[in-house]
Amino acid sequence: MRLCLHLVLWLTLVTPLFSAETIDRIVATVNGRPVMESELTEQSSFEQFLAGKPVDVVPIAEQRAALERLIDQILLEQQMDSAGFEHPGPDEINKKVQELRQQLAPGAAAWQQTLARYGLAETDLAEHLATQVRTLHFIDARFRPAIRIDPGAVETYYREQFAPKLKQAGAAPVPMKQVEPRIREILIQQQVDDLLESWLKSLRTQAEIRLPVPSSAAGALPPAAQAHAAEVR
Repeated sequence: MRLCLHLVLWLTLVTPLFSAETIDRIVATVNGRPVMESELTEQSSFEQFLAGKPVDVVPIAEQRAALERLIDQILLEQQMDSAGFEHPGPDEINKKVQELRQQLAPGAAAWQQTLARYGLAETDLAEHLATQVRTLHFIDARFRPAIRIDPGAVETYYREQFAPKLKQAGAAPVPMKQVEPRIREILIQQQVDDLLESWLKSLRTQAEIRLPVPSSAAGALPPAAQAHAAEVR
């Protein structure tokens, strides 16, 4: 009888611990690298934080898009690691954190409250920013050197897009020479985006992307991704 009472008491004490435990699920694997549901949730929170969106339940369509972006990010991280691409230094990341803080919540208390609303610690934010900065450096180093902008393209952009937008906004005309470096950078970024999109499609074709455990996020993948996952299972 005493043994039974001890057993009941033990179960009473430990049951809340087990019931309070959050089970983290795998929503995808990318070349053998598991993507956890908590990781996807944190990535979504980080994106909402940067965009200044209110904290709310993420709709299925946005979960799908966030998972797609996370898979792309992991594919790029694997490429960076394979190439031994350097990580940004702590000074650069701290500067990024401070810039965000000044934009969103300069006061110490307000800053911590803002982070808490999105379920982020400052260390989490720094890690996400470090990944973001490293990725941007990597993309720039990979694609920018090969890009050449024809002078005619700058003139066309100025005539067909830049000048009309100025006029529509009621701003005074600006000579093309004055804004040529800015237009050239816009055109470079457009080409970088196009090259990156094409490369990511190639990486996805070569990658092994699996959805081993159904979840709301994994089930929200577009049909093409679900078909690809089914092929590699």
